[in-house]
Amino acid sequence: MFILQDMDYYFSHFPVLETERLILRAKTAADAEDMKTYMADESLYKYWGRNMTRQEREPSLFFGRTLNNGKKDHISWGIELKKNHRLAGEVNLFNIENDRQAMIGYRISAAYQNMGFVTEALRRVIRFCFEETGIQRLEAEVMTVNVASNRVMEKCGFTCEGTKRQAKFVNIYTDFNIYGLLKSDIMGERAAST
Repeated sequence: MFILQDMDYYFSHFPVLETERLILRAKTAADAEDMKTYMADESLYKYWGRNMTRQEREPSLFFGRTLNNGKKDHISWGIELKKNHRLAGEVNLFNIENDRQAMIGYRISAAYQNMGFVTEALRRVIRFCFEETGIQRLEAEVMTVNVASNRVMEKCGFTCEGTKRQAKFVNIYTDFNIYGLLKSDIMGERAAST
């Protein structure tokens, strides 16, 4: 019988995931230069909902801390490309509540956008959440003007559940779409209840 792991297990046993073109894994200090290509790129913060932090400007500052900084509410996968072993971006599972629901977010270097990498990575993380953990619901907030990210959500099966008007201040007040995905949306009602 298949047994779901509690999320607590994955905070001490980092889940490495794989797809046809990608390896989703923990980021290491050796990735700092690659991380800089997407973390320190000002253009990516247009849709991020906040300004760049000091650590994002200099990703080497992330290291030397404990896994997930000792917090048990998020997992951050680096998106490694198999073809060149470069880190192209990340997928984040955060605000994990009672091992049953979580928020999801992602970002990728401008050099690797529009190649399907985020969709591929996100689909694998969704599969991990619904097949290997007790998570029943994933949610994401996407700025309404971020056409590419809204498209990723739709390709991955998320449903737009509404719009938060002027929800965040990013140079101006901006609107965000709220997307939700249930385990039953992907696996059917019967499979989701077992």
